[in-house]
Amino acid sequence: MTMAKITSKKWISEETVDEEELFSHCREMDIVCYAITKVILEADNKWKDCGGKINNHTLLNRSYIMELVSIQVLAKSRTEVNCHRLINCLVLMYNPDDHIDSASCSSSADSLEIFHTLTKHITPPTSSASRRHSLAKRRQAFIDNKKAKMKQAQSLVELKNGHKKVTEMLNPQNSDGEVPYTSLLTNECVLDNVFNSDENVNGILQSEEMYIEILLDTVSNISPLLLGPKGVKKLKSGRVQASKKAAQKVTEYYQNLLWGDVGSCLEHLVLWWSAFPLATRSPNTCQNLREWLFATFNDNNTPDLVLSSLRILADALGCHVTLTSWDKHFGATLTTNLKPVSLKDYPDLSVYVTEATVSGANFALMLKELVTLNNHCEVTWDYILGAPLEDLPIVEQIPILHRLDHSIHTYRLWCVAVTRSLANAWAMDDFFRVSQRDLRACLDQLDSLRFADHSVAIDSGKIGVHENVCAKMREKLVSEVKVNIQKLKEAIEKITAVLASVCATTSLAHLTMIFPSNAEWRRIAVPGPEHSLYVQDFLDKMLLPVIMATQDITTLNMILRIMCESWLHHIYVAKVKFTKDAALQLLADFNEVRNWLNDCKHLQAPAKKQMLQNEVLRRCEGVGRLLLHAPGDLISMQEPALHAANIRKNETDNQEQLMPAEMYVPNQKQWLTLRANKLRGPVAFAFCCLVLH
Repeated sequence: MTMAKITSKKWISEETVDEEELFSHCREMDIVCYAITKVILEADNKWKDCGGKINNHTLLNRSYIMELVSIQVLAKSRTEVNCHRLINCLVLMYNPDDHIDSASCSSSADSLEIFHTLTKHITPPTSSASRRHSLAKRRQAFIDNKKAKMKQAQSLVELKNGHKKVTEMLNPQNSDGEVPYTSLLTNECVLDNVFNSDENVNGILQSEEMYIEILLDTVSNISPLLLGPKGVKKLKSGRVQASKKAAQKVTEYYQNLLWGDVGSCLEHLVLWWSAFPLATRSPNTCQNLREWLFATFNDNNTPDLVLSSLRILADALGCHVTLTSWDKHFGATLTTNLKPVSLKDYPDLSVYVTEATVSGANFALMLKELVTLNNHCEVTWDYILGAPLEDLPIVEQIPILHRLDHSIHTYRLWCVAVTRSLANAWAMDDFFRVSQRDLRACLDQLDSLRFADHSVAIDSGKIGVHENVCAKMREKLVSEVKVNIQKLKEAIEKITAVLASVCATTSLAHLTMIFPSNAEWRRIAVPGPEHSLYVQDFLDKMLLPVIMATQDITTLNMILRIMCESWLHHIYVAKVKFTKDAALQLLADFNEVRNWLNDCKHLQAPAKKQMLQNEVLRRCEGVGRLLLHAPGDLISMQEPALHAANIRKNETDNQEQLMPAEMYVPNQKQWLTLRANKLRGPVAFAFCCLVLH
């Protein structure tokens, strides 16, 4: 704007086209001139001497500064406008294309939601024609409102300055280089830079200082006593202005209050007040924005004032994510859903587990979210490791630890209860999916949990009372979380014990229904060339589901051992009397287990080899061979040549395998009581002596 444009008072009542265009750029000046003058006059009257009291006009008095800047800080226009301008800067830096993972649809959706929220924070999306129409209306309304208020402001200013020309007030010859003033109404170039769409955070701070300059300029000429005895300085032109010290103190105080309010307002604007509020979106969207703020802004590239506002926003996003994401994930776990789901949809959950149940995936996602939030509380904007206790967001971390502790405890109880139910139903697919894959996925999340040790800082007693209380609460919660993690790891043994118990009970139940009766065994005159039918049924119902569900060798060997021990237990408890022919049939039944394992296509080679070497198979064979002996018979210490050759061919050359199978049977004397037509009278048994020989 040229000087000719404001050499008369015409601009107060009738604006030219250029002046209207200038005012259209100055929507941020709404009520500033009038309000500042009015408040200063009221403050001047309030702090004048009355009743002989001593006037404490000094900048050391906090109330004076509050009187000077409260109108700026409390004005919604200043806070909201700076929120919008700061969001504009974020939009320029946040490009959705940079945050879209081609392999993740959720990442793409979250990035677009953030971009929509940031770009639609002022008005809902409308057509270009309607935007131009509404803009023209707002411009005209602003100009009309500005005319009326500027007239009132001009009259108040002239009353206090002896009807000096407005041009003299707004355009003094500034020969004092201490405080470089820039009049907002006389520098069109500055306005163009300030309100350019490509502004940055430094430009926002610089433009905001202009309002303080107007405030200080008005205070200095209307009520200089409010700035204290040395708060103003008279220029050669006769005009007074604030001293450098006073200007700096008021500016700093104003900026601190303003940007604190901007941070709080920014939180509400992004989460709730925009056309696309993030609070209505997935919590992952807020978490992605929070992580982006942490990764993008730091002390090296962002002014402290703006960084403080962004930290307020990041902390608010963190609290929001803590509340909403846990509610979402925990609610999803309340209903048990054992439907298998591929973890390819959740690539960050585990590199070892590819499939889990829906409920297990929900628990893992919940724990992952809580672990991520907790780890964010262990670092600051300036420290990755070793952050001072006073700088850590412990207040935000405490509710996260509460939820983490409760979640681990709940998952452990759920896992134990569900696996017990599945074991009772012998639903091995779901059982091992829950007990191995789900549990592994959840433990993988807890492995990345980080807790810094602050015991030295707490014991030193050099931290404040509030920090000390919060730190001790954190330490207590951390210890509880660690205890629950250990209990979760120990739950694996408890689940295995439940499976073993159910396996023994179920095996005995099956054998009770399918094992031949005493009469059937006595009717066997000539042993059949093949095994009995119940053997295949027993193996298919008990062992095959386990083999189909897991290839864990330890578990497979345990199930095989328990099944065979239950088989032997049932035979002994039933007191079945075996003739020699029946004993041969029983021995064939026991040997069928080896044949079944060799023919099982679902069993991998390493597991098959280990199971064939299970001692329980030799014990079963030993029982069958014992029943072939009459009481008092001597047992050879050498394995029959043909059988030993088969063992070496099918298994290993281990010398233990070359021992006779009878040697694997404890309580041999008791098993011999199951021989039918046993000899009566005193009979000498020499099995113990034979073992010594």
